[in-house]
Amino acid sequence: MRWFLLLVGGLILIAGNNVWGAETADPGKKLFESKCAQCHGKDAKGQPKMAPVLMVEPALIDLTRADAAKLSFAEKVKIVTNGKNKMLKFKKKLTDEQIQQVVKYVESLQGVSAGKKK
Repeated sequence: MRWFLLLVGGLILIAGNNVWGAETADPGKKLFESKCAQCHGKDAKGQPKMAPVLMVEPALIDLTRADAAKLSFAEKVKIVTNGKNKMLKFKKKLTDEQIQQVVKYVESLQGVSAGKKK
């Protein structure tokens, strides 16, 4: 019986896909860091060096500013999907699910929870 419990416990750990490791990280965070952080920074506060390259005010690439945080979840999804001003569209680069994951992650950085303002 003891060996059975050890075997089941071991299988749970293996099947758990490294529960305590990096593989369980938020998929939106991984996508944000690979697709968005170059301009918006890992903390979504913007990369100041990118503002002159994009020829925009530094505040526009800060996703944590109040006017960006107050946008609805659907509005943010639309911007990521179709782009806006100098921001690229990700319609053909990310799936709808991935776009939603990115927006949820951005909202966590903005202090917004489950599509609602805190």
